[in-house]
Amino acid sequence: MNISLSNLEVRKKLAKYSNTSPDDWFLCLKARYGMATVFKAIHDRSGGGEVITCPYTCITAINPILVANLKPVYCDIDPSTLSITGTEDFLRPRTRAIVVQHTLGIMNREIQRAYKAIKDRNVILVEDCAHCLARMSLTHKLEPLADISVHSFGVEKVLQNTKFGGAIYVNPKLKDRNPKLYNDIVSALLDLPEPTVGMDLKIRSYRTENAVIQRLPGALKTGVRSALLKMHAFEPAVSAIEQEADQGKAYTTNEYINKTILAHIDELPSNYRRREQNVDIYIKNLRNDRKFKLITKEKAPLLAFPVIFKDAYTATEAYQALTSSGFFIRRWYSPLLYPGPVQNRYYYYEPTMAPIAEDISSRVLCLPTNYSAADTRKIIKILNPVDNPVQKNSKPVEKSKK
Repeated sequence: MNISLSNLEVRKKLAKYSNTSPDDWFLCLKARYGMATVFKAIHDRSGGGEVITCPYTCITAINPILVANLKPVYCDIDPSTLSITGTEDFLRPRTRAIVVQHTLGIMNREIQRAYKAIKDRNVILVEDCAHCLARMSLTHKLEPLADISVHSFGVEKVLQNTKFGGAIYVNPKLKDRNPKLYNDIVSALLDLPEPTVGMDLKIRSYRTENAVIQRLPGALKTGVRSALLKMHAFEPAVSAIEQEADQGKAYTTNEYINKTILAHIDELPSNYRRREQNVDIYIKNLRNDRKFKLITKEKAPLLAFPVIFKDAYTATEAYQALTSSGFFIRRWYSPLLYPGPVQNRYYYYEPTMAPIAEDISSRVLCLPTNYSAADTRKIIKILNPVDNPVQKNSKPVEKSKK
């Protein structure tokens, strides 16, 4: 199978699982590269301007805006979705795009309000679906709503064995609304080069190197990782330059990445069933108490199930209890703009811009949904132990106020 055929087969699979056309999907080495390509096309067509986004995200979702010479403008988040809210309040003449992130796979209905707010403006609606591969917001006609939808096969995303690869869905309706920009975006995505030989070697060796590093003692782990980075022999999830408002050259996928994706993408239905079943178990059995509350009670195939604790100290105690029991727990996104910029000024961000995000980022734990049902119940017992019964009259954790 050559690169062209494997590329087509991946796009066919994405189309199958999203009920779209393979002609509207474009592959990239990392989702951030596809995003940067889109934003550069927007800049080149419309000139400098602003992109509305939120700080409760990874730094690699902001860098594509910056490397395109656009400026991020930050909305705060809704505690019930951990994602952007109030986008219409930030629309200005220089707004070029809005990015709506579906954090952990919680579908953010803010995208519907954003869609209505910009339908008569020259503003592009970008949907960040990195946590919900092939799942997108739909119109009442069950058609994709956003102009651009960003998907990921990367590290710690829905499919756990792919590690590299991203995909950009370009809504064909953009061709009617802004044909010149549509052609610019499509042409730029099609022109992405394949990874270099050196990059290909890092991609192929990533799994082995990372497995070895993770098994080393703490001090040795850091030293070996640093040595590999200095030798340019390891491709980290977030590189040093990516904490300084930059990112590497954009590439498309290659045959090796495509074959890896094709080996695992048909696991998507069973993967989502398992995640949805575990979310249902959390909702039914994990009870609010004085220490924490559930963020969402919507049954969906989430990347992780978020709970919010009364304070950072209690969240850390729970994190330590779970990790010491052998569970891998993520703290998306603590700190904000994860894993944190070298300087906030590189990102035009000030903590006063998003008080809710600032308040809750250190209090959220994201419980895994990819484990067995038995392990999910073990997590619940750690958080709601029998010898520490729920206080029925306990006060709920107060929501932060803007």
